Amino acid sequence: MLEGKVTDAASGKVQVNAQEVSLKSKLNGSKSGDTLSLALRPEAISLARQPGHDTSLSGEIAEVHFLGSVIRVRVGIGGNTVSLDTFNNSATPPPVVGEKADISFSSGDMLVLH
Repeated sequence: MLEGKVTDAASGKVQVNAQEVSLKSKLNGSKSGDTLSLALRPEAISLARQPGHDTSLSGEIAEVHFLGSVIRVRVGIGGNTVSLDTFNNSATPPPVVGEKADISFSSGDMLVLH
């Protein structure tokens, strides 16, 4: 869950921890200056910037949990935290708590909850 502030309702721009995101989805009648709750499904988020993802946010690795072939990662973005899953690959070291990290996703995957 992320908290954001609408900076330009007409173009769908929302600020999340001093980072601007352009949302393709409707802002559900929100006006510039409104605060919104935003949600992303963990499977829609990738660690690092990925092709096909038009939006990214910078943060810091907050938690890393090994779940067999999957690693659940929590990334802190200001006062917000998002969870994502990545595959446990022996050729790629897992993220380290405290490390700076970018997450990426398609803006169309972000849900506006209010």
